[in-house]
Amino acid sequence: MKRRTLLTTITAAMAGLALAGPATAQDFPSDTIRLIVPYPPGGGSDSITRAFGAALEEVSGQAVVVENIPGSEGINGMLALKNAAPDGYTIAMNGSSDVTAPLAFRDQPPYELSDFSCAGAIFKTPAWIVSHADNGYEDLGDFLEAAKEKPGELILGTTGKLSATDFVASTVKGTSGADFKVVPFGGGGPLRKAVMANQVDAGVILAPVFLPEIQAGELNVLAAAGDMSEINYEPARATKHIKEWGADIEVALIRGIWMPAGVPEDVQAKMSELVSQAIKSESFTAFGENFGFGAHAMSGADFCARLPQEVEDLKTVLSKYVER
Repeated sequence: MKRRTLLTTITAAMAGLALAGPATAQDFPSDTIRLIVPYPPGGGSDSITRAFGAALEEVSGQAVVVENIPGSEGINGMLALKNAAPDGYTIAMNGSSDVTAPLAFRDQPPYELSDFSCAGAIFKTPAWIVSHADNGYEDLGDFLEAAKEKPGELILGTTGKLSATDFVASTVKGTSGADFKVVPFGGGGPLRKAVMANQVDAGVILAPVFLPEIQAGELNVLAAAGDMSEINYEPARATKHIKEWGADIEVALIRGIWMPAGVPEDVQAKMSELVSQAIKSESFTAFGENFGFGAHAMSGADFCARLPQEVEDLKTVLSKYVER
């Protein structure tokens, strides 16, 4: 009798497990979401990630924990994502060229595009060059003239080696013939501190970082490497393009949400849906209005589809002046 009762209990339990089945998109998300930002606190990527995380928390109904994993120009954070369980509960926010640059310029890339999947783009911002007002530079021409008068002395800071801002700085240096130092700072936060302390003569960072300081007259915008027509600060829309000084490239970083490879397709689709809802939310819209640019929507499929060509473009177009 006891044996029969035990068998009945086990059978009932197994039936219950079979009915429950594995977690699916219907259940997703049902737990905390980990959102990696592969840079230190204080920069533009960190600000965007935290605003997006708050919006994602609203639309998903689950807690979203933002985790800064800086180091190696964003590579450490992407490796953490690569090695995460492919269940949809670990995602990352990063720019497309920040992910593709190591594939284009490193002899032994730390990862492959196939290690990741995409949940959609959320933001697109051009790079711009700024300088402390005390330096007296009104535009990029003033900076280049000063650099030619003091060869090898001036410093143009960037957010990191082989970053979008590094491409801008290196191309300006290579096409202008001016001799100045291009110094990477390992993230927007550290560069921001250096620019505000006037420890560099100018810095390349992604707009609209520094917008409040520019509005207050503490910093000057010297040039931009992309279209400024959508910035909500009207005076900045007239910023001259770096091509006016011979650097004929367009550099605007598309930031998106990344997932590890192997996430079930239905969970990927659900996360993409949540990403779309989050960037349309009132809180993220308000963030964009205060930050300077609105959201830039792109599906996960479209975001991922453009990456192989970006790797080739980096190799053939932007590599001419970049020092590895």
